[in-house]
Amino acid sequence: MVLSRPEDYISRLKMRAKNFNIYAMGEKIDDPLEHPTTKPVIEVLKKTYELALMPEYKGILTAEGLNNDKINRFVHVERSPEDLIKRVKSQRIVSFHVGNCNYRCTGHDGINALYAVTYEIDSELNTNYHKRFIEFLKNVQKEDLVVVTAMTDVKGNRSKRPAELKDSNSLSYIHIVEERNDGIVISGAKMHVSGAALADEILVVSTRSLTDDEKEFAVAVAIKPDFKGVYFISGWNSYDSLMKTSKDLGTDIDYPTPFGHRNTFMIIFDNVFVPKDRVFLSGETKYAEKLVEYFVAHHRAAGAGCKAAFADVILGASALAAEVNGVFNARYIQDRLLEIKRHGEATYATGIAAMALGWRHPSGVYMPNYKLANIAKLEAITHLKEAIVIASEMGGGIVVNAPSATDLKGPVGEKVSMAIKANEKYSPEERLKVMRLLSLWTAGPHLVGLVQGGGPPATQLLALKRTLKEELPDIIENARKLIDMKR
Repeated sequence: MVLSRPEDYISRLKMRAKNFNIYAMGEKIDDPLEHPTTKPVIEVLKKTYELALMPEYKGILTAEGLNNDKINRFVHVERSPEDLIKRVKSQRIVSFHVGNCNYRCTGHDGINALYAVTYEIDSELNTNYHKRFIEFLKNVQKEDLVVVTAMTDVKGNRSKRPAELKDSNSLSYIHIVEERNDGIVISGAKMHVSGAALADEILVVSTRSLTDDEKEFAVAVAIKPDFKGVYFISGWNSYDSLMKTSKDLGTDIDYPTPFGHRNTFMIIFDNVFVPKDRVFLSGETKYAEKLVEYFVAHHRAAGAGCKAAFADVILGASALAAEVNGVFNARYIQDRLLEIKRHGEATYATGIAAMALGWRHPSGVYMPNYKLANIAKLEAITHLKEAIVIASEMGGGIVVNAPSATDLKGPVGEKVSMAIKANEKYSPEERLKVMRLLSLWTAGPHLVGLVQGGGPPATQLLALKRTLKEELPDIIENARKLIDMKR
């Protein structure tokens, strides 16, 4: 098997589900395939398999793997600038179809980062991490597994280094508790890991640069979600409440999308044993920062494709809202829709640029241009923020002030329906559905996800500041030459 079908993924999930420790609202989820918190994630992941099998996406959502087989691009090691560009295109395609996070991008970025870093470690220290990782990756590609990367540690008191928190809060950073001949034992907690509980594999990696005396915090391993001692706690926000209430009321109009609104998990690792063949970094502090750098270069550059897709979804929802309101042809509306389109394409362009100017790592993997990858993330925030503001105009106040769909069936339901109705071509129920979709983007969790996903703006600006420090002397010298200033 190389390209899986949605049913293959579901079959694997069913086999493992009984061993999961997934919690939401203080209760254990016994059936993740049907629970309202986890089911939308599964629907998204099924869609990623479905899209990869479509002939029109051959060569974009698919690629050639380590064994020269056709594989899913989400588990591919990118080997050329053309590959990198296809990566951005693939992100836009998938996220457009699900209108949400695709839950597989971090896995791709972790795979490419580890491919490079393990090669560097082996070359310098004569270890065998790279060989281990290749064997792991061959199986991932062969089975077309869902991989996610758990990058962000919960961190505890941000003013203290990992070693300073070890005694006061042992979960602050992932760390090695015990080294054995057959593997290592890890503890700690990760957060903001999209779709993690429903993955086949989780790459657990260090989240920051480390000093020589912080060896226990230098970690990169692969675990399965059903490993003993692994616990998932679902994130919870206002849209989770809306989803639950909608289900309790028996209506899908108040929460109309089957793909959900982005589900993230906290993961607690409580003395989890990781077999040796799944350990790819263990104490080599020098390489922790490089691992993060490679990961975020891929994640921030490819994220431009996601954000362009989100702009497309916002554009569609805004246009549909204008249509059901009866104002689609108004000049002002058309101008504002054009602005959303401009913001989406500008975002996309930065990601393409970062990929087109990528570079070849000695291992053979291609890396996006680090400077432009950071620019892509910053520009995505700027442009999508503006698109969200425009979308807030398009629907009107009903986007956040609409009554529940159950009110259409209540004691004064007939009057409520009459009051809700706008364009005669659309029913009151249809208008409410459109407004709920637009509300998801204007009042849901996506804006914070946009800002924080892949690291907050401060991390991109810090990276750019380092680059500027290196480049500034030459830039200043050029200014002197332009005015013939000799010093």
